[in-house]
Amino acid sequence: MQRNENYSNKMIRNSAFTLIEIIAVCAIIGILFAISVPGIQLQIWEGKKKSETDQLESIAHIIQSSFESTDLEGTNIAAFPNCIPLGTAATQFSTSTDVTLLPNMASTNDWYVKVARQAGYNPQIGAAPTHALQPQIANILINSSQNTRIMLSGPNNESNQQRFIILSLISPRGQLEIPALPDINNTQVYLNYFNDLWNTDWNYPSATLPSSWTASLTSSQISEWQHNSQLGSNLSLLRVQRIVCPKYAITVNNTHPSDNCYIYFNFNGSNASSTSIVNSNSGPYIISSILAGRQIQAYRGNAIPPNANLFTQFILRDNCEITLQD
Repeated sequence: MQRNENYSNKMIRNSAFTLIEIIAVCAIIGILFAISVPGIQLQIWEGKKKSETDQLESIAHIIQSSFESTDLEGTNIAAFPNCIPLGTAATQFSTSTDVTLLPNMASTNDWYVKVARQAGYNPQIGAAPTHALQPQIANILINSSQNTRIMLSGPNNESNQQRFIILSLISPRGQLEIPALPDINNTQVYLNYFNDLWNTDWNYPSATLPSSWTASLTSSQISEWQHNSQLGSNLSLLRVQRIVCPKYAITVNNTHPSDNCYIYFNFNGSNASSTSIVNSNSGPYIISSILAGRQIQAYRGNAIPPNANLFTQFILRDNCEITLQD
């Protein structure tokens, strides 16, 4: 009997894990976990980037559709002081690059309010654009990292296009710093800033920060942008959506012996500010750099509208020609 007990105790000792074996197993598990964590973190970041890219593309699609809206003040993003009737409010774009800055209230001509209207929502003017008060607007203005999206317009004197950019920083608040937005009235400085955003490949792991940024950021802020063990750099955490509204030309060929041709953009002749008069029998006349989507109205007669006759009306989607003849 004693021999059997000794044999049994020996079997138990042989089958049990020793402390060293347990430590070794834990070490192996720890190593495997350490190896897998960067891959998991990379997948998380890639998922966040794709989700935000999809969201920005959806917003861009709504903005593109707004270009054909004749409600310039209510929904059309491409509404600028020099191309809309007098008394119509121009679109208000972002005035700050501070992603923590949330407007106190929504205004009727804010870019995100116009996007909301174009999407079929009914924004409450004067109420804060928060998830609690106006979730539909907040989903346009605020990303999943709770950073405010920024929309900027490019220079409106480019002959063949009007450019826009939406910026969305998906890093945690305070981790990355976007340089302050220059004064839009300082044309060349603002243009350099905008073009740097436009021309930088923010998805390329080895891309460098644009020169206007490196001149404005501290060395530690620059280092934070350029170093990420999983992504190569943090540049791809700024999602950049580029949007273009083309500009087209209208050739007006007036060979009528007595009627003038009056061209209006968007509204009828009684309240439009963007107009051209092509005198009778004057031949071809080119009106250039008209934003795509504008409603074009052409009147004929010897007096300005409404004392002239509307003879053609269309939405501008390409270079075109209007002919007025006897």
